[in-house]
Amino acid sequence: MTRISDVIGLPALLEQLAEEAVELAKAALKMSRLLRGENPTPKTKKKCIEDLMEEIADLDVVLHEVAQTDIYDGTQIVKTRQWKYRRWIRRLEEAQGGKE
Repeated sequence: MTRISDVIGLPALLEQLAEEAVELAKAALKMSRLLRGENPTPKTKKKCIEDLMEEIADLDVVLHEVAQTDIYDGTQIVKTRQWKYRRWIRRLEEAQGGKE
């Protein structure tokens, strides 16, 4: 099976990763605007969800391709993800403790 990075090269794959991350960020922000209702958007909830799911899928495809390259270190990602998750939970717990 053809690896995308073998065809377009790693720099172009990383550019695609950045592009898809930005598009996902924009879709998430649009959905957030809709949910808050503070800054109206003409998009419907259905369209916002569709756009968000499409951008998540696009990013997932590129992440899968990055995982096939020699710069990807799955062990490091798992360790970092676990550490960041614990840190986020700790911050939330600390913030809740400060409100009591």
